[in-house]
Amino acid sequence: MANVVFSGYFGFNNAGDEAILYATIKTLKKIDPDLRITVLVNNAQKTNTQYDSFEIEAVDRWSIFEVIKSIWRCDLLISGGGSIIQDVSSVNSPLYYLGVIFIAKLLEKQVMIYSQGIGPVKKGRNRRITAWLFNKADRITVRDQESKEDLTSMGVKREIIVTADAVLGLPAEDIDEELGRKILDRYGISKEDGKKLLGVCIRPWDKNSYLKNLVEVLDKMAESGWKIIFVPMQFPNDVAISRETAKLMIAHEDVVVLRESYSTEEFMAIIKNLDLLVGMRLHPLIISAIVGIPMVGLSYDPKIDRFLRQVGQVALISVDNINSQTLLEMLVWADTNREDILKDMETKRKVLYQKAWQTARIAMSLLNQGKEE
Repeated sequence: MANVVFSGYFGFNNAGDEAILYATIKTLKKIDPDLRITVLVNNAQKTNTQYDSFEIEAVDRWSIFEVIKSIWRCDLLISGGGSIIQDVSSVNSPLYYLGVIFIAKLLEKQVMIYSQGIGPVKKGRNRRITAWLFNKADRITVRDQESKEDLTSMGVKREIIVTADAVLGLPAEDIDEELGRKILDRYGISKEDGKKLLGVCIRPWDKNSYLKNLVEVLDKMAESGWKIIFVPMQFPNDVAISRETAKLMIAHEDVVVLRESYSTEEFMAIIKNLDLLVGMRLHPLIISAIVGIPMVGLSYDPKIDRFLRQVGQVALISVDNINSQTLLEMLVWADTNREDILKDMETKRKVLYQKAWQTARIAMSLLNQGKEE
């Protein structure tokens, strides 16, 4: 029975990274139901409870003893996905994940870089260490072409395969729309009211100076008959910024802030009930593409631009320079042209779906190769 250890930004109440974990486990288990998966997480008890049906083992990522023990008995370390190799949020953040890779290679274990989104990596030290350790990896897959180019510029010489974000390997039919409807019902939101639902997924950024223009746009959308729903991805930070934004709005009666920490299934189910989404967070945009919801991205990070280009949504707004009139026009355009947008996006999503599965198959081929050796 093969044993895999999965290292990433898990157990921090971030619905996007939890969606990566959920999608990767589900995909790998579909290929090999007997696969043993250990996950290095921030909250082992919560993760073990959430993923009880998958029969995984979650261990404390901060316990060096638990980390070494888990890697010692594994056949493959999977590092990723998400944007874990970047030093914008913290200059030392990538060192943890690179350290886990170092331990695995020290113990002579196979290592796979799994659909990571690379960068920005600005500090010279981090770029050198990344190149050194990635050149020791057995397989490298990244979720976009720009990530491959970033690694190449750092000095990575190994083959780099461009696949797709792991979440794109989830089929839309696996997302339970009724589950999301029940959550919205608790907040008094009903599709039967006749109002279209505009989801808003924002995050704290810099001094939050973008809020003024965003509020102006959301008020105008509410005036034209939309129900505004703030959907938090990172709990509780996104709840706080959503409440702040909602308080600035005039149309209080048409605004709802969801205030809970949602499981991956619940978060995706909520998105599936929306009619349109405007978001700063990457994975709400990815989930919108999966379930067929038109979207407008507010870019604060290159990963947003990269994904939107992948699904043909190149017209986006920089969060540092939001023009309220332009954003309003983009939202209206996305709603008016939804049929054409979704048709084109679905064609591109199918390609990304296959690429996401390619990543999983590469991981399984490594495990099979290890058995033969």
